[in-house]
Amino acid sequence: MFIRRLFLPLVTICGLAAFAAYAVLLATADAAFRQNTLFSAQTAVRLVPSSASYHSLLAEVLEEAGASPDDELRRATALSPRESRYWIRRAFRAEVEGKYDESEQFLLEAHRVDRGFDPRWALMNYYFRRGNIPQFWVSAREALEMSYGDLEPIFRLCIAVNNDPAFTAQMLPHRRTILLSFFAWLLRQNRMESISPIAAQLAAEAEPEDVPLLVGYCDRQMGHDNQSSLTVWNSLCRRHMVGFSELDPGRGDIVTNPDLVAASLRQGFDWRYNSTPAIAAKPLDTGQGISFEITGFQPDLVAILDEEIPLTPGKQYVLNYEYRLIGDQPDSGLQWVVRRVGVSEYASDSTVAASSVLAGTDWNTGHMEFSAARLDAARLILQYRRSPGTVRWKGTVQIRRVTSGLAPAQSATPGK
Repeated sequence: MFIRRLFLPLVTICGLAAFAAYAVLLATADAAFRQNTLFSAQTAVRLVPSSASYHSLLAEVLEEAGASPDDELRRATALSPRESRYWIRRAFRAEVEGKYDESEQFLLEAHRVDRGFDPRWALMNYYFRRGNIPQFWVSAREALEMSYGDLEPIFRLCIAVNNDPAFTAQMLPHRRTILLSFFAWLLRQNRMESISPIAAQLAAEAEPEDVPLLVGYCDRQMGHDNQSSLTVWNSLCRRHMVGFSELDPGRGDIVTNPDLVAASLRQGFDWRYNSTPAIAAKPLDTGQGISFEITGFQPDLVAILDEEIPLTPGKQYVLNYEYRLIGDQPDSGLQWVVRRVGVSEYASDSTVAASSVLAGTDWNTGHMEFSAARLDAARLILQYRRSPGTVRWKGTVQIRRVTSGLAPAQSATPGK
């Protein structure tokens, strides 16, 4: 009985002693491991030969010393075969030595044991270096499916394989978020060519949070690819992503936001308001229309209100506008002009058409007709221009509505 009572405490003490000894062993091995020298790495491996990470460190130190790390890497994969990083390191070693089949097999094994991003990224790079383009795209799609964070390195490699953004977009996984990231990266790189199909696809699938990027694309394409801007804009309008009706220049519908609702985008095909210390803009009390108080300190030539308008070459248009002036000076210097996109207002050929100077203190309706000639887009501008020999106009101009339509061909004024 006495021996039995002593047995359990003795076993417990022996177990604790063994555990303490093993803990000391691990601490000693870990301390050696952290010194990151050849001797310390060898010591760590000798103390705990079952640790794959210690063998991996020893392989790294041996490689830095000019010795072969292959045996230690082989031991690391044998001890921890489901850790892809060891297979990837072995693959890189084999590729450096020209053992390409062996390198690929190691990478495929990493891919098999690890469903994460790193093995797919490693395979993607390997096939890129080896010029195996079909397998490159397979790995690229898988990498993107598993990716997180910054996707720019993947996109750069894809464009290096095929410089056509539209082709690359077709090879990407069919996920809106990935295509949107690729599109945003192309815009940051100023790669505006060949991306109109991507923009059109995104607009057809857009979520509300995508709208600023797509409207910004419309802005950037103005004067370069006006048709793409219109396609994207109309798609957003059609899907009620922006609160306007579609534009149809073939039928004369070229003005966005005809009631000049102040709480609008002020981007894309919507109105832009000039609001500076010299020109103060505010909505009319009715909620329809806009009022501009002009102080008399404005420049001699300045845009008060403008928007991009799509056109159909050869079509004749009429613009109708409702306005009122509040001011004592007779020559307001205010008029509507249609100007070429991307051309300075000071250029001799910038103006396509101009209205008469706005006049009168009551609500008036004015008209302006013009021909699109060869243009597929233009800027519609309410501008102030000081006439020679006059003082700058001071007062308020209120614009209540601007509409458009096709003009009778026989009454249209030829465009410049």
